[in-house]
Amino acid sequence: MTWSGLITSAAEKGFNLGWIKELLTALEWILWVALILVGACGAVYAIYVGVKMARADSSEQREEAKKRLINIIVAIAVTIALILFFNLVLPLILDSLNVFGSYEPTPTP
Repeated sequence: MTWSGLITSAAEKGFNLGWIKELLTALEWILWVALILVGACGAVYAIYVGVKMARADSSEQREEAKKRLINIIVAIAVTIALILFFNLVLPLILDSLNVFGSYEPTPTP
């Protein structure tokens, strides 16, 4: 389930999400674009650091480039994992916890 599916499910149960629907839909697209950008930029930078490591003159420069490359890979992995969590896992958790369960509107006097 994605945010769109969760919004549709909530609307079918009688929830009026209003502006939250537009916010979550926009946020879903923004996160997918961010995933693409982070992956692409991270890959380019990792290649750059890898080439720099291969061309290093001393072992000290190689070790520094190696540490930087490890940090880049960890940062990219964590960022991608968080984006996937917020886009794929969080809607599933909210749906399984029945956050938008039965809704009974409060009668107005």
